[in-house]
Amino acid sequence: MENRVAIGIDIGGTKIAVGLVSEDGAVLLSQTAPTPARDGADAIIQRVISLSRDLLVEARTRDFVVVGAGVGTAGQVDSKAGVIRYANENLPGWTGTPVAQTLSDALSLRVTVDNDVKTMALGEGRYGAGSGFNEIFYITVGTGIGGAIVHGGKIWRGATGSAGEVGYIVSGWDGKRPLIVEQQVGGPALAAHYRQITGETRDLTLAEVARKALNGDELARHVIREGAQILGQIFQPIINLLDPQIFIIGGGVSTIGDLWWRPFEEALRDTPLPTPAHVKLAAAHLGVQAVMVGAACLAFDARE
Repeated sequence: MENRVAIGIDIGGTKIAVGLVSEDGAVLLSQTAPTPARDGADAIIQRVISLSRDLLVEARTRDFVVVGAGVGTAGQVDSKAGVIRYANENLPGWTGTPVAQTLSDALSLRVTVDNDVKTMALGEGRYGAGSGFNEIFYITVGTGIGGAIVHGGKIWRGATGSAGEVGYIVSGWDGKRPLIVEQQVGGPALAAHYRQITGETRDLTLAEVARKALNGDELARHVIREGAQILGQIFQPIINLLDPQIFIIGGGVSTIGDLWWRPFEEALRDTPLPTPAHVKLAAAHLGVQAVMVGAACLAFDARE
């Protein structure tokens, strides 16, 4: 019987991770390297090619059959064409890059490309917290806030590929200026709020604020609880609209623990509406390997 594997590729603003992934979702071998973002799209592509070729050599020595490659990348993606539709300043020049065709030509493999949060959701749905569920809503709460929808066990992309993009929901106002959800309750926003109410002059990260909270700092605890409550309230109508079987949350903010999770869940469920009141809620399981695993799922699905 063939030992079939796929190459899962995770392209982020700071690092690139490439792995050989088995059909049961196990990462058998992986390599990481910094993303040469400031050097432009060509430098990023060449680094991905180099890492992938190393793994192809290793796959041959282990008698693995590589069925294809999948890519999860930051930015909005035209998944049919395998082209980056839009990327922000974290990946300068990435917009318009024909990732699938370029990698396919270099690696002699079929290559499938999608947004990184969508691939996280697919990986979590197949092999992580969402295993056994077909209707999944996934969000990641960290520096930014992203989302994705799995419908019938497959990524639901919508008409233009932006289905699930929740980070741009307007959640408040700063005078006459609308605030999107990640500007209000993303990691940097919570850290900035703590600095504002305490007069702290150092540029603290949310991880430092969380440590203060866990050590008994009441203002830090207040900031985290309040952010969690706001996010739960924001997602209450979204969960009712989508009606998923399971709502999965990943990202750095959600790893704070009960101090964040309890007020988030209480706010989400404080409603007479049945779906947000009873939807299964779970933390993501796959961690830093989620994009690689989900990207490999793309490759296996494309073959079939």
